[in-house]
Amino acid sequence: MRIHVLQFTKNAFDLSGVVIWPILYASIAYYLLGAKNDPRLLLSASLGAAVMTMWSLVVVGSSGALENQRWQGTLELLVAAPVPFSVALAPITIASGVVGAYSLVATLVWGTLLFGVPLSIDAPFAFALAVPMCALAVGSLGLMMAATFVLYRAAFHLGIAMQYPVWLVTGLLMPLSLLPAPVRPLSWFLAPTWGFRAIRAATLGGSPWADIGMCVVLTVVYFTAGTVFLRVFEHLARARATLRLT
Repeated sequence: MRIHVLQFTKNAFDLSGVVIWPILYASIAYYLLGAKNDPRLLLSASLGAAVMTMWSLVVVGSSGALENQRWQGTLELLVAAPVPFSVALAPITIASGVVGAYSLVATLVWGTLLFGVPLSIDAPFAFALAVPMCALAVGSLGLMMAATFVLYRAAFHLGIAMQYPVWLVTGLLMPLSLLPAPVRPLSWFLAPTWGFRAIRAATLGGSPWADIGMCVVLTVVYFTAGTVFLRVFEHLARARATLRLT
């Protein structure tokens, strides 16, 4: 995981995501809501923008890392290694979540400096626990998504396309009450929903512990399901001879 975090710091595209995306997302949230006189709503919007950045870094970072493995010719070596492929792949997605946790801090700082969003945390200890648990849960969701990326050569493009549906269905861009009723239950199975709720409750007041617990449960579920999916999709990719790019 440390190696992949260091790789993030050497990649200009990833650095632009860490530096620029938080500013853009915070600005979008600020002007989209138009709630200049409601500090709590602005802070909640900043937190939602931060979790948006975290998910983007995870899904784009993991898909980009897999595509780089294909370009470098090392993906088939990882698959053929005696170590389970999920163990080799998990640090990539979790490292993306760790870098995304930094983006949360950056989003809050830029929201305070640019838009005067008051930064006050109601429960600092719960906040300090909610942020890494959110990063871990979102990173584990990225692991499950990465199983699909192994199957397709255009992994990077698929990763970019997966950003927006998750933003919408988890309530990061708009309240879930605005979505059609059949769509709302999908948010229960996605980590950004519970991670955002936990961070928001710890910041604005409320009990974040149930939401943190859901992040723990989903982390276990995602890792277990991701391991199974990786085995299945790895077998299909080898059967179709699609691991190599050239």
